[in-house]
Amino acid sequence: MAEITPLITAWIRFAEEDWDDAQILARSGGKLRSICFHCQQCIEKLFKAELMRLQATVPKTHNLRELSELLHQADESWQATSLDLNRLSLAAVDLRYPDPDVPEPEIDLVLVMKIALDLRLRLLDRLGVEP
Repeated sequence: MAEITPLITAWIRFAEEDWDDAQILARSGGKLRSICFHCQQCIEKLFKAELMRLQATVPKTHNLRELSELLHQADESWQATSLDLNRLSLAAVDLRYPDPDVPEPEIDLVLVMKIALDLRLRLLDRLGVEP
């Protein structure tokens, strides 16, 4: 396994802080937009940490599908369902900006958190980090 640098460690720490914030908000009845945002941010940062570990290009993007595809290009064993990545992105990004012409999407918070948890555990495992 490639070396875990201090920068990679920082990305993991920031990702885990986002995860903790999502959990705190969910337990306290926090706003759906904020919970979903922190879930997405956690996964985005873990993707970037793993790409760094593999010494792959890390673009400045929030697009989870793009990050997942880059990870797959760096390591063909990585697989993630586009539908799950889209659900997580939709919940985190589309809810954050009001648009009077588009109805607010219906978001299943339990499903979003389940998707984020699965991705988080898989990425942490790849990084050699205990949750």
